[in-house]
Amino acid sequence: MIWDHEQNFARELARRVVEKPRLTIWRVLFPPLLMYHYLKLREYRTDLESFAKGVVRSKTLAMESALEETTTGKKDVTYKNASGVQDLESAPGQIRLRNAQVAEVELLKAHYLKLLRSQGSSYQALIKKTYKTSGEYRRFLTKLAQAEDAVQKEVLHQLQTSTTAQVVSLKMRETAKILRDEEVKLFFG
Repeated sequence: MIWDHEQNFARELARRVVEKPRLTIWRVLFPPLLMYHYLKLREYRTDLESFAKGVVRSKTLAMESALEETTTGKKDVTYKNASGVQDLESAPGQIRLRNAQVAEVELLKAHYLKLLRSQGSSYQALIKKTYKTSGEYRRFLTKLAQAEDAVQKEVLHQLQTSTTAQVVSLKMRETAKILRDEEVKLFFG
């Protein structure tokens, strides 16, 4: 249930952030342009899938670690090696990015551990049982948004410095907030 929710959230976020190519009258009237539209639709589907996979990357690491701890009863920290930074002395920006990613995964992992220790017939029931009130759940979502923002800030500073990347990042953060607000209303009324 937890993993299905995270994947559905990522797909919906991707659907709202990644722009779908529009079918114009010119593309209908001229077959070569219609083929172009078909190719753009295929790219769009690939972009949606890639975007969603990127969104759930930290969630995957956190979920796997939480499941490992739940199963074995031993603390798991293998997610800390997932960033791949080798030479930490020569890459201070990479250290900041790695630290932000680790902080996000740790926050998510703590959340998943709470949910895995609860019982419920649906994801909504797990959330309500774990967080009790909408305020408590919103506090977690605020911390999650802050952790995600810290990662995005470092990614934009280190890897994606273009204006387009910044616009997409802003749209992604705004859309995630809207989706999470809708979720809180749905879960807690």
